[in-house]
Amino acid sequence: MFVVGQRWLSESENELGLGVITEVTNRTVQIAFPAADEERIYAVATAPLTRVLFNKGDSVKHVDGWQAEVIDIMLNNLTALYLVKRLDNGEEAVIKEWELAHQISFSKPQDRLFMAQIDRSDRFALRYQALQHQQAQFQSPLRGLRGIRAGLIPHQLHIAYEVGRRIHPRVLLADEVGLGKTIEAGMILQQQIFAGRADRVLIIVPETLQHQWLVEMLRRFNLHFSLFDEERAADFAETEERAASNPFESENLIICSLDWLITHPQRGEQALNGQFDMLIVDEAHHLAWSPDSASREYLLVERLAQRIPSVLLLTATPEQLGQESHFARLKLLDANRFYDYHSFLAEQQNYRPVADAVQTLVADKPLSAVEKTAISDLLEEQDVEPLLKALQTTNAVEKNNARQALINNLIDRHGTSRVLFRNTRQGVKSFPHRVYHEVRLDMPSQYANALKVLNLLGESQPQDLFYPKQVFQKLNPDTKWWEFDPRLQWLTTFLKNHRDEKVLVICRHAATAIQLEQALREKEGIRAAVFHEKMSIIERDRAAAYFANSEQGAQVLLSSSIGSEGRNFQFAANLVLFNLPDNPDLLEQCIGRLDRIGQSRDIQIHVPCFSQTPQTVLADWYHQGLNAFEETCPMGMALFTKCGQKLQNFLQNPTALEGFDDFLKDTAKQREQLKAELENGRDRLLELNSNGGDQAQRLARDIADEDAEINLVNFTLKLFDIIGVEQEDLGERSIVISPTGTMLVPDFPGLKEEGVTVTFDRDIALAREDVEFLTWDHPMVRNGIDLVLSNDIGKTAACMLVNKNLPAGTLLLELVYVVESQSPKGLQLNRFLPPTPVRLLLDVKGNNLANNVPFNILEKQLKPMGKALANQIVKKVRSNIEKLLKTADSKIAEQASHVIERAKWQASQTLGDELARLNALKTVNKNIRQDEIDALEQIAEQSQIELDKATWRLDSLRLIVTNHA
Repeated sequence: MFVVGQRWLSESENELGLGVITEVTNRTVQIAFPAADEERIYAVATAPLTRVLFNKGDSVKHVDGWQAEVIDIMLNNLTALYLVKRLDNGEEAVIKEWELAHQISFSKPQDRLFMAQIDRSDRFALRYQALQHQQAQFQSPLRGLRGIRAGLIPHQLHIAYEVGRRIHPRVLLADEVGLGKTIEAGMILQQQIFAGRADRVLIIVPETLQHQWLVEMLRRFNLHFSLFDEERAADFAETEERAASNPFESENLIICSLDWLITHPQRGEQALNGQFDMLIVDEAHHLAWSPDSASREYLLVERLAQRIPSVLLLTATPEQLGQESHFARLKLLDANRFYDYHSFLAEQQNYRPVADAVQTLVADKPLSAVEKTAISDLLEEQDVEPLLKALQTTNAVEKNNARQALINNLIDRHGTSRVLFRNTRQGVKSFPHRVYHEVRLDMPSQYANALKVLNLLGESQPQDLFYPKQVFQKLNPDTKWWEFDPRLQWLTTFLKNHRDEKVLVICRHAATAIQLEQALREKEGIRAAVFHEKMSIIERDRAAAYFANSEQGAQVLLSSSIGSEGRNFQFAANLVLFNLPDNPDLLEQCIGRLDRIGQSRDIQIHVPCFSQTPQTVLADWYHQGLNAFEETCPMGMALFTKCGQKLQNFLQNPTALEGFDDFLKDTAKQREQLKAELENGRDRLLELNSNGGDQAQRLARDIADEDAEINLVNFTLKLFDIIGVEQEDLGERSIVISPTGTMLVPDFPGLKEEGVTVTFDRDIALAREDVEFLTWDHPMVRNGIDLVLSNDIGKTAACMLVNKNLPAGTLLLELVYVVESQSPKGLQLNRFLPPTPVRLLLDVKGNNLANNVPFNILEKQLKPMGKALANQIVKKVRSNIEKLLKTADSKIAEQASHVIERAKWQASQTLGDELARLNALKTVNKNIRQDEIDALEQIAEQSQIELDKATWRLDSLRLIVTNHA
């Protein structure tokens, strides 16, 4: 029976420490875990809790820190009162049950041993290996990066590694289209979750991208988000049976659309009250802002960003948006730092000399006097003269080290480099070529006549020349336009000539895509999928999956302009722009569906359009003026705005093109000038910082080296075997695992009833989405380790050691202790002191042989022992075991203290170095937030306090008896 004030231990989360019952109802029990600053509510009938009651002679600890020995125990209203003798002053005292210390070591495998609850020896080995692997994973710098189902792209890994380790990161991810901002955000999020810094996460995206984010988070990161809309939120409205509740409190990981929050203001208010740890906003450039006004969307995100500690904004590149829009995004991240637009502009100009100096260093050219002065001014807090002198040396290694040190220091202190990450295709490289195919066709007479009629009626609009099909249909709604439109005839021929190629066709209107699918199906039997805004998200996903299927899928995907937003089809290499997008940004988004990281072939861009129409004029301006088909053009929108009036004149008069050639040449000239400007200045600094250089390459290599490592494979397969999971080798480096009726536990985490196909090979996982990619970060592996360690699996064992060099019947006791800190998750002390196994191997005289007899060598010599025989031996040698346990207690104290001291030193060094670095940078870089420094100082101080409280416990033991046969 549960009673308020009783102390209980969580069977599944031992690291929470000693809990205290705070509330009991007929159906539930609420328990607080003060050591970890956590709280749980369980059903009374199934609460995974163990009652903690001490016996006479046990050592206990008061919440104030003093220790005592239990003299007697009494129960008062089902709560315990302990009469104790204090160890510090010898006085007797009474400790009420709720006054016990919150940190506790309570695991007694010896009791299981003496009660004949003896496990198999291989399970003891699995438990010890699970502890070792758990410790290694907590301390691995690759944790949260290696488990992603994606290729190892250095710049993505660098950004995720740099940002993911921060306390409450607030950054702008502004990579060019196709460079993987979503993947970067997912890796940052996963690291924050693993570190215990983010439990509740809100992702706000355009409505069209909700389901894609949902699938990406699950498929790539194994993160289960929930989609929220009005239908779901309405379930939490007030009824006769219950009061209204906040729907955003019902789930921890939520995706919703910005339009929904704006259309339903009460939902926006509920999101504000949701107490989220992290906010992610995709397509943040749609948040309109100016120095004089701000949109409702911007204001809502601004309020959310003020309340939520960690914020990731994903946006188009700053050059495409202009400095004003760029400033608005930065203001969301740090309103105190970016408070005035004009001050921001002035500050940006000051970075030009530094940018010139970095450019010179990167090019390995001599620095000018002006550049040396600029470097010295920016790095005034350190002596850079030795580095500048080293640049003059003839020693190539010394010179290169000095050059790289100066570049790194300048990047570290540069303006917005801490809050803004931006990679360009030029910087990343390895992208395929884009090839433009001009398709000029004669406008059919039906369209020309329809335009004339509309003009005579006085109902013509400027855009009619762009979309003559719409005009024709308006006048002839029952006539099939595709019977005479030469674009369809060209498309049909192209598809027939490229039967083995996937082709993406983007139209302006949904009706066009629907009608094209009908025409292709009826006339030629070509398999096509449609994708447009009138379809539900599920229907769009099915269409995209049908197109992606390489064997029985559609040859062509016919999409309205919605297909240019966020969807990725890099398995295709042919793009047909059935209607040319009407601005450079939309054009780049369309091409970006195929021109992405992971694209292995050159992209063929086909633009069928009618001669002497606005479409051909615009196509020529895009191609000859902007070169936007064959290269990315980040300055495209700026030129589109600047040249807008002139361009519109030509578009409205496509047959009167006098001066058009000069206009194209002038546009190309301006493009080259802007391109040259973008390649100088702070862009280069940002790219250097965002790209990661050699460090990013090493990170990718380190993860590649860990992929399918033998320790992971061996441990996981052994885990499956001992748990009782059925394994079927499929060949091609993948296996099917299925549940059985004889498993040690009824449910293995992540294992479906019908089975799961898994692989340890990244390439196979990338090629086959139906196969789970197992790494140390995968929930099936992590939860499998937790399953072993939170249960009694392998806690006690007995076995035979076949060794003719030892007398038969020689007794050895192998003990595994765990040194751990029961502390708040936010401190992330597992970096320094994860649950750390310490192994002892005692002979009958109490000598510790662990260092002389490694675990793996001993394991190979051990043989199973029957349970009946094990029970008999334990009974005979119980007194010996009890003596050895006391000896082990004295020996482990010294070893555990060394482990704790090493953790304290590591915490002091790591946090101290980072704190010193941030304080140094703050003097020269205003983007170092004071609240980040304050938080780090508090963490450093609290970490030492909590590590001082670290304890150790006996986790498992194995009795070993020698034999000669």
